[in-house]
Amino acid sequence: MNIGIDVDGVLTDIHGFNLKHGPPFFKKRFNRDVADINENDIRDIFACPDNELAKYWKKHMFAYTVFEPARKGARKNIKRLRKDGHKIYIISKRVFTCREDFVGKLARSFLRNWLWRNGIRYKKIVFCDSEIADSKKTACIEKNIDIMIDDEQVNIDAISPIAKVICFDAAYNRDCEGENIVRAYNWNDVYKLIQ
Repeated sequence: MNIGIDVDGVLTDIHGFNLKHGPPFFKKRFNRDVADINENDIRDIFACPDNELAKYWKKHMFAYTVFEPARKGARKNIKRLRKDGHKIYIISKRVFTCREDFVGKLARSFLRNWLWRNGIRYKKIVFCDSEIADSKKTACIEKNIDIMIDDEQVNIDAISPIAKVICFDAAYNRDCEGENIVRAYNWNDVYKLIQ
């Protein structure tokens, strides 16, 4: 089978990263507390405007994209899936990766290097435009994806009519249900569901 795997929220715990680094940053810089811990996007977690969001990521983007570890079990279970004969496609909407300038080239390079350092091997990586809601659906059609592993409801809702989706559990996607959607709580669950 062709298996699509998201990065942020599936291979990494971006929500956990934001909850670890966000509260001290927003409290110190803007006297702002957590507004909604169950939200996905940091702008919603802290109810912050774009200028505060930009300052947060300016300070933390490098640490996240270079040093944040892969989720426990991701490497082992992706290796098992590849050994079982499945083809792995990384399908990501990571910010800046679709830009055609130096920033885009750097963002793509950081992600490829991060995948390599974390031992995550794949057949192909597809960078989807983060500004287009169903860009991952288009990528899944083009790569003939049988199963997509994702955490964002907008992506899951777009992909589930054309492929099976494993919803990687998070506080912000607990309401995500439907036909062709199953839930995984960790990478061992992902492997078992695919088997």
